[in-house]
Parts: sequence; C-alpha cells; structure tokens
Amino acid sequence: MFRRIAPIRIAPIVFALILAGPSVAAPSPADDDVLAGYRRYHAGDKEGAQHDFERLVAARPADLPPRFGLLQVLEDRSRETRALEPDFERQMEAFLDAAEARHNRSGTDDEALFYLANGHLLRAMYRLNHNKGIWGAARDGVRSKRLTETYLKRHPEHGDAYYALGTYNYYVEIAPAFVRVIRLFLFLPAGDRAEGLKQIERAHMEGSLFAFQASLTLMEIYGAFEGRPADGVRIGERLAREFPDNPAVQFELAQLYLSPAVEDYARAGEQYQAVLTREERRAVARPAKYQAQLGLASALLQQWRVEDGIGVVSATIEAKPDAPAWVMPSFLLRRANYRALAGAAAASDDVRRVLAEPRWKDRHKAADDLLKWMERRRASGESAIYAALIRGNRLAAERRWDDAAAAYEAVRRDHPDDPQVRYRIAALQFTRGEIDRAVSAFSAVAADPKAPDWIKAQALLYVGRAHDLAGRRADAKKTYERIVDDYEHEGAARAARVGLVTPYRRP
Repeated sequence: MFRRIAPIRIAPIVFALILAGPSVAAPSPADDDVLAGYRRYHAGDKEGAQHDFERLVAARPADLPPRFGLLQVLEDRSRETRALEPDFERQMEAFLDAAEARHNRSGTDDEALFYLANGHLLRAMYRLNHNKGIWGAARDGVRSKRLTETYLKRHPEHGDAYYALGTYNYYVEIAPAFVRVIRLFLFLPAGDRAEGLKQIERAHMEGSLFAFQASLTLMEIYGAFEGRPADGVRIGERLAREFPDNPAVQFELAQLYLSPAVEDYARAGEQYQAVLTREERRAVARPAKYQAQLGLASALLQQWRVEDGIGVVSATIEAKPDAPAWVMPSFLLRRANYRALAGAAAASDDVRRVLAEPRWKDRHKAADDLLKWMERRRASGESAIYAALIRGNRLAAERRWDDAAAAYEAVRRDHPDDPQVRYRIAALQFTRGEIDRAVSAFSAVAADPKAPDWIKAQALLYVGRAHDLAGRRADAKKTYERIVDDYEHEGAARAARVGLVTPYRRP
C-alpha cells in the first residue's frame, strides 16, 4: 500500500525469535533484588532497571544472575540507542567467558549451565537485531539449544527454561518460509512447531521471570500463525492492565489489531495513542514517544486518513527533537512518503532535507530510493490515480460499501482500464463477500503487464486467500510461493510468507 522506508522496530521480527530470547533461572530467596530488577524492566522502566542491575553487579561482580539481567536490558536499549552497542559487546564477551569457565570447572554447576545457554541466546538475538552476522547467530542458537536441553533433563520443573527451547522449536520449523538462506537450515537442528508451542505456553503459565516474554511471544503466535487472534488479544489486554507503563505491551497489541487476522485499525490506533498520552507527560522524552507517533500515523494510514497521519508526524518535525538521532530523518522520510501518496507536489522537499544533512548519512540511501520511487510514480501517472482513489479507500475502510463503490466508479469513468482502479474495486468485492467475482478481477490485474509490481503482488495475495477460504490449500500455497519468488521486495511478500505457514481466515 505504501513504500516501506526502514521502519523503526516496535515489534518482534519473526527470524529474531527463531533463536529465541533469553530466559532467567528461577531465583532463590536471596535473589529478591534480582527479581526486583526484572520487575522494573517488565514494568517498562528500562533505565531504572539498568541502574538496579549495575548496582548489583558492582556489589557482586562474580554473580551471573545480575550480570545477565544487565545484559538483557542493555541489548533491549541498544536497539534504540546505538551508542550502547560497544558496552554491551564488551560485557557480553566477559559474561560468556565467566559462565564457560564455571561450566568447565564443574559439570554439576547448573547455574553456570543455565546462564551459559541463555548467554548464547542473547548474543544470537543481538547479532540478528543489529545485522552482525546470521551465521554467528545460528551457531549461538544451536549451542544454546543443546545446553538448554541438558539443563532441562536435570530440572524439568523449571518453567522459565521452556521458553528458549519452545521458541527455537516453534520458529525454526516455520522459518524457511521467511528466510531465503536455505543452507542455514541444513546446519540447524530440526524444530517441532506443536511441541514448541506447548513449551512456550508452559513458560507462560509456569515461568516466573520469563512468563512476561513468553506472553508477548504467544500474542504473535496466536495472532499470526495459529488462527487464534482472540486468545492473543486476551493475553495482550491482560498484560496492558498488569504493566500499564510498558509501551512494548501496547505496541505488540497494536500490531495484533493491525494484522490480517483482526484488522481493527481504530483499536490499534488507540493503543499507540495511549502510549503517546503517557509519554507526553514525561519531562524527558523517551524513544517510545516517537515510536508511538510513528505507529499511530501508520494506523491512521491503514484507515486511509492520510492527512491525519501527516499531521501526527508533522508535529514532531516542527518540534525538531535532537535525540534520539534517528527521529528527525525518520519522520521526514515518513512525511515525504505520505505526502507522495496524497499527491502533494512538495513531497520531495522532506527527502531533500535528509539528503542535505551530513549527520543523517546513514539514511541517505533510503532517502535516495524514496526520491526515485516518487519520480517513477509521477512519470507513469500512478501517483495521480492513487491519490484519486484515497477517498474510496477511506469509505471502504469505514465499511460504507455503497459509497465506496460510487467513489471508485467516479474514478473508473476517467480511467476505465487502469490496474489500480480495477484492483480497488476487486478488493471491495472481496471484502463484501463477492469472492468469485473478485478473484476473476484479481487474476486479470495480476496478468496485466501495465500493473505495477505491488499491485500484481497484492492481487495474487487475494487469489491465494480465496483458495484458502475455499479449502484449496495446495493452490493457495502455490500462489503464495509465486508472490515470494517473484515479488520478494513488495509488502505482500510478508503476508504471503505467513500464508505459507498458516491458512488465511477472515477476520
């Protein structure tokens, strides 16, 4: 629907979860201070949790539990603040060396075994999140899996330990649909999706420190892959009540509302607005404030409230925040993107602002690509027709079917054979339940050589979903595979990969 421009990360990436997130050994009563640090972290106070763990590490530098807690917080925060990367890497290597030394000295040191396993998982997660080598991440993941299995043979009662193994088992089985580096999976131990789900659910129900992370993971699994979005929403709403100041919960819940399994864009927007309202009360802005603004703008765009989305990002641009460093270039590119969709003549101005600023050189390629995309759309005439269809798209999002049909017909009178117009009319038919009629139109659009690639990919996605609704699973998978193979870089490819894993169901 709109051009993707290196979005800020606000929800788990599927492949990052292949190798799992770290769990934490069940603490003894003497570890109440470690528990307190995790409670603060789960409550959303990352900076406070970091200070708590730093204090504990200073007092007990040889203890693994507080050192691991600190590493977990640093890894999380380093996704928002790149300056934390060197400190994390230094402490991560020292932690693994210490855990390995203890494990080598005594094969019965279960605490060392547990933290060595989870240390490798945390490093794998870091390497994936920061593009520091998929092969190194895979090696860490495999070692962690084997160490965790050894640990669970000794301590099958430890609920938290099942999260790491469960996420590995679940996501490694579905990962080939999402990751094209097929050779990687020749070297990874096989997973077990059904068993992995049970293990994550056990961590969710029986874990202590890691039940929170297992709950977030189940929200994605239930919503995206298991056809149980109501269960995912139920978990998310409970977590939002329990941890009202943790924006990660409402970001994940918003993503679930935005997903094809739910498509409740208004409720997604409410989650982002709730985070934004809380964050604006703070004296010092946190990254969550800006992530919530981008999320809210995206939710508004999904409802085709383009001008409202532009207003959200414009407010931040006018405030000119200096930190975090990614905010200004990201918001300028987002506004340029939205203005281009609306057909605004000045859309390229924001892109040129980014290109003119040496401090933002890491965003220059994205800016240059966006500018070229704008120029291609304008030259082909796609931009003007896209903008003309926005009113009908918004009426369709509001389920005002007849009004939407009339708006589309007005555009079709001037552009009777345009693939964009035909695609939007077919999408309206599909949504209204006129499946056979819509599929015929989608198939024709996908075969039209004049159609842009994003239109062809989206049209095929609807064809695949129609096959799923009719119970033709083999035909659906063939269609999804075609999208992934031929339109790998289009937005529909992500949805097609989900379709390869799980049959489509109507929201």
